[in-house]
Formats: sequence, structure tokens, C-alpha cells
Amino acid sequence: MILKERHQPPEILQLESLLQHVPIVHPRFPQWTEQLRRMSAGFHGEQRVDSLFYEIPIDSPHYFIQDLFIQKPKSSHQIDTVLVTSRFILLLEIKSISGELNFDPQLRQFSRTNKDGSVDGMNNPDDQIRRHEKFVQQFLASQKVSLPVIGVIVFTYPSSIVNSRPKNRIIIQSSGLPFLMDQLLVKYPDELLNTRKTRQLADRLLKLHSLRQLRQIEVPAGLRRGVLCGKDCGGIMNLNWRKWTCDKCSRIDRYAYFETLLQYRVLISPTITNSEFREFTGIQSVATASKLIRIANMPSVGSFKDRIYTIPEEIIKLESISTDLESI
Repeated sequence: MILKERHQPPEILQLESLLQHVPIVHPRFPQWTEQLRRMSAGFHGEQRVDSLFYEIPIDSPHYFIQDLFIQKPKSSHQIDTVLVTSRFILLLEIKSISGELNFDPQLRQFSRTNKDGSVDGMNNPDDQIRRHEKFVQQFLASQKVSLPVIGVIVFTYPSSIVNSRPKNRIIIQSSGLPFLMDQLLVKYPDELLNTRKTRQLADRLLKLHSLRQLRQIEVPAGLRRGVLCGKDCGGIMNLNWRKWTCDKCSRIDRYAYFETLLQYRVLISPTITNSEFREFTGIQSVATASKLIRIANMPSVGSFKDRIYTIPEEIIKLESISTDLESI
């Protein structure tokens, strides 16, 4: 059973929004593009592992927790995948890294050698998964539960070649997950918990999860304003006859500005006023802006003139709001 699904990291929307609102000639445009590429590759790699993992038959009570984030007073744990079973707990550290990979057990260093011979130093995934193992072991001790905790490093790219590896660490390609699970189920045949206690343990671990705060980035001056077309054509959506139409590709979307609000949330602030909404979207009419904000149905505080709206992570398109659009 899946207790927590994996969702797209908000940093992806943040970078996508930034690249859409800054000119391509900006000196940091290539850097942001590369950041987005790496983050998207990592997320898609995790999704591929999820799909493969869900297809594996497991004949014991088991519960999946994806992207578990636990905030501690001075540190945090972000575990890509947790599988709680009645026999053991499996932790996955998923990496989408290509090239020749080397673990130095003495220096505790992890590096990648690229095709051109250049070498990149990276965070050591063995150290990362060790931290997570110790944390989960401490959690089990607090619950007075004894289960083996197994940390595994999973590489999603077939082009990842591991030349040297740390001792006593399971490292596999994602395609090897079914084989690994067969081995683990043979190695740990005993049901140490019943179904109720396994679910109870998984629920208690999930209760430790907290939302990861989106880190605000330094947004450059001179952002491109307006409701921008989401089809990468570079066009601007104009509001005419109760609908938004792109001035380049002629795409029509009655709720195109919802995406603009979400972009404002990840780029500027999770709250917005009527004047800030007008400035960011290019809408001049206060009355039109007020109607559009009302349709978005965002929670607010303050009086009419000083009202501040909180932009949610997702804006729901309700069927009932179509009648409100008729008045614009």
C-alpha cells in the first residue's frame, strides 16, 4: 500500500517560472537551465523507480512512503523512498547520475568522471544513506521495535558505471530492484510484525513528515510581466471576451492566470495584493483584477483596500466559477 505518493518538487516550477520570466540573454540563464535539467532528470528517475517498485509482488504486509522529509532542530532528513514491511525496512537513495562513478572509502569522497575526462566531486550517497539508516534505527528503538534497516543506493541511468564502491553497501541499477527484493525476502523470511503493527509503525514514521519550505531565490530585476503562454511559444495571453488568448499561437485558456499566480508564489511571495497582482499580470483595471482574484477563491485577511491574499500550492478550477467569468 502507498501511504505517501511522490510529487514534483516545487523547485521545478520555480525554475520553469524563472526561465519564462527572464530574457534568454540573461548571464545566468544557462546556469538556471542546467539546474532545471538536473532537477527534472532526478525527479523523472525517481518516478521510474516508483513504477518499477510498485510492480514487484511482495507477499508480506508492506507500505510505501515516498519523499519522506523530516525536519529536526538543526538538521533534516530527506529520504527518497521508504518501504516498511513486516520483515525489514528498506531505504532507497535514488541517483540520476551518468558517467564513471567512484567511491573513495578513505576520503569518503564520491566523484564522477565525464567523457571529456573532467571530474566532478559530489555529495557521497553512501554517507547520505548511512545518516538515514541511523535515524530510522533510532526511531525503531524509540518505538521498541526490532527490524533490520537496509539502505540501498539506486542509480537510474544505464550509463552509470560504478568503478569502485564502498564495502557492505548495496548499490544497484534500478532494473535490479526485482532481483534485490527477491534476495531480501529470502534473507529475511520471518514475519517480525503482524499487519496491524506494521501499519501502525508506518503511520508513526509518516507522522514525522513535514512540508519542506521552498527556498526563495534571488529574482533578478526586470522580470517579464504579463500572463505568459504555457506552450513555450513566448507569447503573452490577453484577456478578451472572458477568455485568455495567446498573441502568438492563439491558444485559448479561460484560467491562464491561475498559472501566473502560482509563478508569483514561487518567485516572489506566497501572498499577493490587488496592486501586486495587477503589476505582475499587466492588468490595469482594479475591478477586473478584483473579479479575477475572487474567481481564484484564495483565502485572505484584511479590509477591502488592504486585503492580502494567500496563494495556495494548487488553485482548483471549480465548475461554478464559469458564471463569474461572464461578468468580466
